[in-house]
Amino acid sequence: MSVLEIPAKEAAPYVRFDEENAYLQIKGKSYDDDVVMLFNMLRSKLKSFGQSNPEKLDVNIYLKYFNTSSSKCLFDLLIDLKELAENGTTKLNLEWNFVEGDDDMGEELEDFRDSLDMDFEIKPLSEDYA
Repeated sequence: MSVLEIPAKEAAPYVRFDEENAYLQIKGKSYDDDVVMLFNMLRSKLKSFGQSNPEKLDVNIYLKYFNTSSSKCLFDLLIDLKELAENGTTKLNLEWNFVEGDDDMGEELEDFRDSLDMDFEIKPLSEDYA
């Protein structure tokens, strides 16, 4: 098993997907034009990870900002995560953090959760969280 690690850019998030430890982290901002390619690569790795019937997957997302195209990519990623948990033996632990006080993002995350009928924790954090 491998580790997919994509360094953050000004407009693209840091991504680390450690298959051996069953841990996915996405952190930063996501509004780059090429973000679709980044998420497609991640989704592809996630699908092959799911074929090994992992017992669990811990996911932590902390995005300070994401635009409309990133929102679509994130929604698709959530669909993949939900399918992984529903179709296999995988226990999904998902925590999605957002900047405390950003009520719009908090509401959007709740919309994601409700639209997908998915159980995950939405938690505000201070902006300087690293």
